[in-house]
Amino acid sequence: MHPERLGPWQIERRIGAGGMGNVYLGVHAETGERAALKVLPAAMAREEGFAQRFSREIAALRKLSHRNIVRLFGDGVSDEGLLYYVMEYVDGVTLTADIQARRRLPWREVVERTEQLAGALKAAHDAGIVHRDLKPGNLMVTADGQLKLTDFGVASVFAAERLTRTGGIVGTADYMSPEQARGQRCTPRSDLYALGAVMYTMLTGRPPFTGETTAELLRKQQYGQFDLPSRYAPDMPASLEELVCQLLEKDPGRRPPDALVVLRRLEQVLAKAEFVERQLESETVVRPGGEAAAHAGVGGLGAVGAGAAGPATTVRNLLRAENQRRRSGGLSAVLDNTWVLLGLLGLLIGFGWWMSAGRRAPTDAALLLEAERMLAGVPGPGWLRVRDEVLKPLQERVTAGGVSGVDSERLSELWRQVDDYEFVRSLGEEREPGGVAEFSGAAGVSAVDAELRRLIRRAYVKRQSGELTGARAELAGVLRILERLRGGSYLQRYVSETLEVWNLERDGGGAELLLRELLRRWVESDEESERQELRGALEAALELYDGRGELAATVSEVRAALGDR
Repeated sequence: MHPERLGPWQIERRIGAGGMGNVYLGVHAETGERAALKVLPAAMAREEGFAQRFSREIAALRKLSHRNIVRLFGDGVSDEGLLYYVMEYVDGVTLTADIQARRRLPWREVVERTEQLAGALKAAHDAGIVHRDLKPGNLMVTADGQLKLTDFGVASVFAAERLTRTGGIVGTADYMSPEQARGQRCTPRSDLYALGAVMYTMLTGRPPFTGETTAELLRKQQYGQFDLPSRYAPDMPASLEELVCQLLEKDPGRRPPDALVVLRRLEQVLAKAEFVERQLESETVVRPGGEAAAHAGVGGLGAVGAGAAGPATTVRNLLRAENQRRRSGGLSAVLDNTWVLLGLLGLLIGFGWWMSAGRRAPTDAALLLEAERMLAGVPGPGWLRVRDEVLKPLQERVTAGGVSGVDSERLSELWRQVDDYEFVRSLGEEREPGGVAEFSGAAGVSAVDAELRRLIRRAYVKRQSGELTGARAELAGVLRILERLRGGSYLQRYVSETLEVWNLERDGGGAELLLRELLRRWVESDEESERQELRGALEAALELYDGRGELAATVSEVRAALGDR
């Protein structure tokens, strides 16, 4: 049943629902003002100290004033004991609905919306408030394109209670920062990670990571590598892609320091794009037939941006000089001859060809050094391009005996590093148990490397099957071997970091979250038919997890709740 009235607010209709409660459109009985009222689940309101902390947080949030943050008016308790808060009603659609309708947004519009969102985050962070659940579903878009951030800061109330009491995770997995996925404390840079994920979704029409389960998404947030956004939005500027990738860094210290820096970077993206456009316009000439043609010169956009003159500009300047010489007469009149001009043009073309041919190609040793420099950075899809475009040709020439000055052992080490990275990426893909795909390429994979990967994958299969203790033991054994055979390698570091996270996990953690989520929905359900379906799902889950020692307390709690109601 939905409430008819909450305090002085007459309820018109429900306008939204989520894990944190239902949202209703209300009209004030005296003033006629419209507002959105969020009613919190009764189970949350019963938690010790929740109501007091909630009221204190609302009081702090009421002090926030920003055009891109939905205003909070207050909170209250209904006659039926329902806890609710009142916020500004925004007549618009969610950013999620907007993206679904348009598939993806133009990059300039993404920059404009991100500027609004970054401004809202700066205002909140300056007030010491972290959102913790930034996502397209919490962003409203008005008819005139204004962005409004909703539910701001309220997630922090739930986070403080839930993280302290149950060790759980609060937030939306698709946009959650790696540190939040590990259950660590959120900071303003956690919101910046979510901002990068929202930008990625606007640009590409999909979040950086997808998965069938929450556990899979949480693991990808911590260790996965996303596709570069330019793969889906090739028209976006490189500087914008660089900003998105920096916001999505796994290490918070490698993200921009605050929202103000993000705003400045966005301004630079627009300024650079406008500069390039002006340069292109300056390179546009009108042909005799009146057709406009833009030339970027031999060097493309980069050459134009550097102030280099393209062919159109060069010919235009020659024609201007010729007309001046005609008017001035004297010795320069010799140039008033078609054959002389053709000869000059030929000399110009020949000089350009000589300049391009005279540039020396980089040596194989220099190519290897550049590949080593690129592979020293953050792992990503670019590593695969380095292998295919640099390491593979070098390996082929080494095999054919046509390379000098290249350390073949170092070449093999770099190749293994990229292969290990590709193997790590495959751990997040759906594969049949035992169906290990090796990434041999031209360099091949040794039997030792293949066996190490088989052992790592076996540990992952155990963990996915719920055998966390056995998975930890196997991965710890692999780590000890790697420390002796591949100490300091990319694979050894990855296994070490993965084991640290697994050691923080509790046996049956995912199962407990599943049971509690089913129980929460059952308790909050208003429809009798839905309650019966959820009861059946709960009973099925209890049968599946019966006998699991680590879940004994949770199973008992669920059974007691089912018996009470």
